Amino acid sequence: MTATTPTWIRVDAPDGAAALALERRLSHLHPITIGLHDRWYVEFEDFDDRVEEIVAGVRYWLRTRGLAGTTVHIDDAERTVEAEMHDEPALGAGYDCERVLEHEP
Repeated sequence: MTATTPTWIRVDAPDGAAALALERRLSHLHPITIGLHDRWYVEFEDFDDRVEEIVAGVRYWLRTRGLAGTTVHIDDAERTVEAEMHDEPALGAGYDCERVLEHEP
């Protein structure tokens, strides 16, 4: 049996309220909000290669918070993520009082 090494993902947040909103949005991935001095982050320990799911959630979070973009740290790499620029909600966004997927009741 081999141990799987997780991917560590950290998302920069502008403030505590925004960090907690992202933590709630992606709660099914078990994130943790960290406040350190005047900086806020949301961290994920990803064992299941869900980076793109996290990035999609971050894009939608940025748009709903009125933010242009943020930095996502994936292990030792950095990636700039920008807000979604269209009116369609992200997959699963309907569960936050927006439109649900077309085939759902």
